[in-house]
Amino acid sequence: YQATYGASKAFVLSFSQALWAETRGTGVTVTALAPGPTRTGFVDALDADVSQTIYGRLAAPEPVVAAGLRALDRGRPVVVPGLRNRLMATASRLSPGWVGALISGRMLRPAGNPRAHAGSQ
Repeated sequence: YQATYGASKAFVLSFSQALWAETRGTGVTVTALAPGPTRTGFVDALDADVSQTIYGRLAAPEPVVAAGLRALDRGRPVVVPGLRNRLMATASRLSPGWVGALISGRMLRPAGNPRAHAGSQ
């Protein structure tokens, strides 16, 4: 459903962390912002009913921006604003990759998809 998008996000996170490490002490600051579902034009551009997916409940952009700027000012390599997003990020790091893939598939499955079981993806 969004495999390419997810892979791209994983690359950006890894790349940002590497740049953060490589530029420490140079005056350059790198922070990866992992905002989670946030009210932007992204969901509108999907042109689909996302009410029953992870995008059904969107965070306001203002606290996300504030968290990103605070992390940048503090020199943090990654920031995941919002309790729900932090819990999901922590759970994904603590579980096997295939479990996260199944959960993501279930959460991102478009409404009305005939596949009822996440394992049948």
